[in-house]
Amino acid sequence: MAEVERRLRTIGEDDFPWLDELLRYILATPGKRARPAVTLLAGHLFDFDPDVHISMAVAVELLHTASLVHDDSVDKAPLRRGVATITARHGDAVALLLGDYLFASSAEMVCATNNVRVITLFSRTLRLLADGELREIQQAFDWTGGLEEYWARVERKTASLFTTAAVSGAVLGAATETEIDAVTEYGMSLGTAFQVVDDILDLQGDASEVGKPIGSDLRGGILTLPALLYLGDHPELNEKGPFARLRDERETMTEPDREQCVDEALHLIRDSDAVENSYAVANRLADRARQALGKINRPANPALQSLMDIIDFVVQRHS
Repeated sequence: MAEVERRLRTIGEDDFPWLDELLRYILATPGKRARPAVTLLAGHLFDFDPDVHISMAVAVELLHTASLVHDDSVDKAPLRRGVATITARHGDAVALLLGDYLFASSAEMVCATNNVRVITLFSRTLRLLADGELREIQQAFDWTGGLEEYWARVERKTASLFTTAAVSGAVLGAATETEIDAVTEYGMSLGTAFQVVDDILDLQGDASEVGKPIGSDLRGGILTLPALLYLGDHPELNEKGPFARLRDERETMTEPDREQCVDEALHLIRDSDAVENSYAVANRLADRARQALGKINRPANPALQSLMDIIDFVVQRHS
C-alpha cells in the first residue's frame, strides 16, 4: 500500500503545474483505500507479482477517484471527505476534465499489466459505473422502480468496482476459474454491503465523520434501502407527508421547506426499524462474502484473514 500511495503521488507530476496542483488536492485527501487493498490481497491469495498487482491497485483507486469527481459534478456536491469538491472550487468544466484525466491515467495503469482479460474487465467496469450514474439521474424523484432498481444501481455504481478490484487481483495471480468465481462473489457481496452501509450513514451518520451533509440522497430525490424499506411498510406516505412533498413539490418548494421535509423524513426512518433491517441486509451480504472466501482451498495465508477483516470493517464503519 505504501508503494500504491507513492505511485498515486506521481500521477501528473510531469504535466503543467496547475494540473499537478489539482491532482495533489484530490489525491491528498485519501479515502479508505479499500479497493486497492482488495486487489493486493486477492493477488497475495494466489501468485503475487508486485509489478502487475501494484499497477492494478493504483488503477483501481484512480478509477474510483475519477468516478467520485464526476459524481460530485453531477450532484453539485459541495463536500467530499470533509473538504470542498473540485466542482465547488473550480466548477463543472474543470471537474469533468480532471475526471477524464484520472480515467485515462487509470486506463494506462491497467494496460501496464499486459493482461487482456483484466483490460476487458476494466472497460466493462467503466461502462457499468456510467450506467449506474445515468440510472440514478433518470430515476431521481421517480420512485416506482423500488428495490429492483435500487439493487441494479448498487450493482453498477459500487459493487462493480469492488468486484473488479478483487477479480483483477485473482486473474493476475493465475487463480483457477473456480477460484475466480469465488472471488467474484466476494467482491460483489462486499461492494453491495459497502453501499448499503453508505446509505445508512447518509441517513443517520455524523456529518463530520461522513464528510458530507446528512440526507444528501433524499435531497436529490434518491431513495436508498432504508427509505425504501420504510415506505414499503408505510405505503400511504407515497401519497402524502414529507416524502411525497419532496417529490411532488420539488419545483416550487422553498429551501427552508425542503430542509424541513428532509428532517421529517429522516426522523421517520430513524424512529422505525428500517435502519436495523438495512444493517441486517448488510450483514447477510457480509456472510455471503465470507462464505465465498471459504470456497478458496489454498494453504493458510494471512491475506485470507485480511480479506475477512475488510468485510468486518465495511459493515462496522462510521464514515
